[in-house]
Order: sequence, then C-alpha cells, then structure tokens
Amino acid sequence: MADYSALNDPMMAEILESFLVETREILEKLDVDLMELENRPDDKDLLNEIFRSFHTIKGTSGFLGLEKLQKVTHRCEDLLNKLRKGEISLNEDIMDAILLAYDTIKALVDVIEANKNEDYDTEEVVVKLTNLIEALNSGAATAQTEEPQQKQEEAPAPAEEEKAAEAEEPPQEEVREEKSEETEEEKSEEEKPSEESKEVPPKAEEPEQPRQEEVKKPAEKPAEQKKPQAPAQAAQAQHHAKKTDSTIRVEVERLDDLLNIVQELVLGRNRLLQVNNTVLQELEGTDISRDLSEATQQIDLMTTELQLAVMKTRMVKIGKVFNRFPRVIRDLSKMTGKKVRLEIVGEETELDKTLIEEINDPLVHMVRNSVDHGIEPPEEREKIGKDPTGTIVLSAEQEGNNIIISIEDDGRGIDPEKIKAKAIEKGIITPEKAEELSRNDILNLIFAPGFSTAQKVSNVSGRGVGMDVVKTNVTKLRGIINIETEPGKGSKFIIKLPITLAIIQGLLVQIDTEIVVIPLNTVIEVVRVSREDIYMIGSSEVIKLRDTVIPLVDLKDSLYKRGNSTERDWHYIVIVGIAEKRFGLKVDRLLGQEEIVIKSLGKYLGNIKGIAGSTIMGDGTVVMIADIADIVTQIEDVKDE
Repeated sequence: MADYSALNDPMMAEILESFLVETREILEKLDVDLMELENRPDDKDLLNEIFRSFHTIKGTSGFLGLEKLQKVTHRCEDLLNKLRKGEISLNEDIMDAILLAYDTIKALVDVIEANKNEDYDTEEVVVKLTNLIEALNSGAATAQTEEPQQKQEEAPAPAEEEKAAEAEEPPQEEVREEKSEETEEEKSEEEKPSEESKEVPPKAEEPEQPRQEEVKKPAEKPAEQKKPQAPAQAAQAQHHAKKTDSTIRVEVERLDDLLNIVQELVLGRNRLLQVNNTVLQELEGTDISRDLSEATQQIDLMTTELQLAVMKTRMVKIGKVFNRFPRVIRDLSKMTGKKVRLEIVGEETELDKTLIEEINDPLVHMVRNSVDHGIEPPEEREKIGKDPTGTIVLSAEQEGNNIIISIEDDGRGIDPEKIKAKAIEKGIITPEKAEELSRNDILNLIFAPGFSTAQKVSNVSGRGVGMDVVKTNVTKLRGIINIETEPGKGSKFIIKLPITLAIIQGLLVQIDTEIVVIPLNTVIEVVRVSREDIYMIGSSEVIKLRDTVIPLVDLKDSLYKRGNSTERDWHYIVIVGIAEKRFGLKVDRLLGQEEIVIKSLGKYLGNIKGIAGSTIMGDGTVVMIADIADIVTQIEDVKDE
C-alpha cells in the first residue's frame, strides 16, 4: 500500500502546491493539444509535445510517490511512443483510450489536492490501456517484419527508450529548467539515433534532415558538439530562467486586496474632483484654484491608469474557457451520432477572473443545447441540401465596457409556434396569455423553468433545467441574453456581460429626494414619454416602444414603498435588460453618468431587496445601487400571485 504521509508533511506543502499548479497547467494545454492531434495525427512535433507533457507528469508524480498517477501516465507514454515512432496510426479507439486516461489523470489530481492521497480507482483504466497496448504490440510485430531493416534501426526499442527516459527524469525542482534540454535529447534519440556511433558531415546530412530540424539543431559547427555539455546546459538554463522571470504567480487574495485599495483611491479621487469644482466656483482665477486644478487632473489621470493596470492583472483570456469546448463537442457528437464542427473566434478577448469562473456552466448548457436541439442528424441535413457536418461558432469580443459572447449554429433554428405550443402543453402559460406574447417573448419561453422541447430525456437534454440555469447565472452576473433565429437556417444566442463586477459605470437618477445608481451595463436606452403614452394592462403600466410592449416599474414604490410617482406631464423611462427580460424604470430626474465602486452593505444591514450595494459620491454622500435583477424578480413574483 502506498505511503502518502509525505503529502501531509507541512514541509512538503509548497512542493505539492507547485506540483498541482504545474500539472493543471500541463493538463489545460493537453486538453487543447489532444483535440488538435485528432485533426493532425501525423504531426510529429505535436506528438512529441504531448508525449513530453505526460512524461513530465509521470516524472514529478514519481518524485512525490504518487504511484497510481505514475502508472496511468506511464501507459499513456507507451501508446504515444508507438504513435510518434510510426509503429501504429491514430484511430478512434486509441484516441478514446488516451482521452479516458486524460480524464482519469484530471480526476486523480483533484483527489490528490482535496485528500492528499490517491483514493481513486484507476485499475480499470490501466487494464484497458494495457490490453490495448498488448493488442497493438501483436499487430505491430506482424507489420514490422515486412518493413526494411533500416526503419527498425531508426526506432529504438521501447524498453531501451523507456530506460533512457527514466534515467533522464530530473528532480521535481529542476523539471522546468531542464524541459527544453530534454526536448532536444528526445528528438535527437528519435530522429538521429546513429549520431552517437557515427558522425555525419553537415553537408551530407542537409538533404535528409527536415528544415525544422536544421533550425532547431544546426550542424554547422561540429567541433562545438564535442565540448563538455555543462557550459551549454548552464547557458540554456540561464536563458530559460530569464524567460520564466518575466512572469510570476500571485495569489488571487493579494489581487483582491490590491483592488480594494484602488477602489478606495477611486472614491478619494471622486471626492477630490468634487472639492476642485467647488473651489473653482468660489475662487476662480486665483493661484490656489489653478494649482489645485492641475494637481486634481494629475491625480485623476494617475488613478485611472492605476485602476486599469490593476484590473488588467485580474483579466484572463476567455480562451481559457473556450479551449475546453472542442472536447465537449467531440463527446456530444459521439453521444448524439451527429457530425459537428466547432469554430472559435476571439479567444484572446479578456475579462475578469471572477466572470471566467462563472461563465463556464452557462456556455456548456448552451453548446449542449445547440448540438442536441439545433444541429440536425447528418442524413436529415443531406436531404435538405446542407453540409452533413453542422457548424457551431463560439465567439467573443469586447464592446466598450462589456464582453459580447455568442453561440451560433447552422441548424434547424427555433420555430416560435412550436415553442408556444410546448409551453401551453406544459402549463407554463395559458392559451390566452400566449396570444398576447410577441415573437421575442415566445422565444424567451425557452428560459422558463421546466421547459424543454426534447421528445425524450437523454444524457444530453430533456430535463428542462439547462436554459433555466443559463438565465439564472447570466442574471447573477448582471448580463443580458438575446436570441436571433431563423427556422431552417440556425440560431444565435448572444450574451452581454460587464468586463468586471468591482468598479462599474453607473447612471445616476433621482427618485423623489433620493439618488440611486443604476448599473450602466443593464441600461439599454433612456426615453422621455408623455403621460398619455403610458397604458394600463390589468393593473400594470406599460409603454409601447417600436412595436414592443415594455412593462414599467416605479422605483419609488419598489425601493421605498412610497406609492406611485407624482403625476406629471412627462416621465423619464430607463429601459433596462436582465437576461432575456426588458423593463422600463420610472425615475424623476437623470443626473448623469459616473464611475462607481460597489461596496457591500455589511453584516449589519445584510441583504436588502432591490439593493445590490452602495457607493460613496464625491461629496461624501452614500447612495444605493439598484439590483435590477432582484427588482424585476419581485415584480414578476407579484404578477404570478
């Protein structure tokens, strides 16, 4: 039985943490590389890169005494060794086996992190891999007897290569520094095994060596190769150290602390701007007002620059999320029997780390929905003249202070009439209510709890929980969802999210004597309407805006329970969007736009309905930030009752 006492030793905590972080980075890259391998099975460089990834995990896990992890990665190495030496060709069974091992390694790493042991069953996976390798060995042995003797000499025996690889395994601390050296040595063993026994003049070698090999290992100065390796290794390690020194790992808690300091600085800046305006009014033209104005401008500029710099340290490329989806699409294609091609656009787009962690689940649900409900089976697509392989485009782009994420497919699209009929059948709406709904309202019924158009429940969908989860999560992130669809041609789901949730742009409005901040990312537009343009449907006020009926919410009543606003000839209506919903907020005055810092109300006040938090204005006034999602939910709950 394995001894895991070392993993629980406080002295080993830092080494274990480093191992977990590096292994997760390797696994993240492997996820992308393995999907790419399926598209480029003959790419030697890619195969070598994947082999080295598994080899690194095996070496470091052996150093920590993680026997199960070492055994699984060892079997993966055996498979990949055969692939990169050309003994076997990649097929679906081999790819499935490698992916199964990859999933097992990920699960095992989770267990190691949580429990400081390997309490996870890997025996079945190891047996499957071993049986596959044995079957391939017997098949490869037959094929190898027919090949020229020269090819046999070019590929070292697996046992010898494995022995050499074991001898080269560095201690855990040196893995990163020697990685590039190991790369060259492995490639040298694979591509030029006869170099040690016989030196070939550079000119004779040139026609036979690929161009890439010439670049990576020039043979122009044979004399240098005879020198001791220590200086070369030292120089390479120094070069690697310079590269690694350009980045540093920082705990998220430290970034949060830094962001809190910047938030306080923003509040101080806003206060200084307010004081400066007052001084300019009272002492205009004096030296002190001019000096204060210059100092204020400089502080304003530096604060903005610092704020942007700190926000960028928290930004993560959305590719970190998007790169998981080739594997998701592959698995869904196999489960549904459909052919699906994934295109990723804008993976360089950045957003806050908090949002990155929260957006994954909604995207998974929406991609699953596109594959299961959107993309037709290959035979159905062929009958209607479409490419048998469906396409899903996952894209992201920045638009001002927002990130726009879209999931588009070229499938069957969404038929509003079918949605309406299904909603009536499930009792989500009444037939009378259905007749009153606009096309957009009908499409948005797919976000209703319990709604599903699936004919039967499967592992992919049919339980009516997926799109409801999407709506809940996007609403929590103060986002908006739009649906664009055309029956027979496809659908597009568009999610609009703020780049960050900490410092936001706010629209300041006055309600009676109170000032309230409405997060600008929820604001679609502001309109001014006359009293005659406000209609009543039942007991609710609505306005008609470009052929769309918009329900109205009186913030004075919702937030302060002071009854309806005083009747006046003209009203300002702030049109807001939360997930798929659109509402109009009645306010008394528009005061302008300002950058604000969201502050918690604290334990004393706790959670107040309709309030997301507070902020401090430049004059020291504390104002409330409206929680538009909560206000909309309250209104809908009242209507349902």
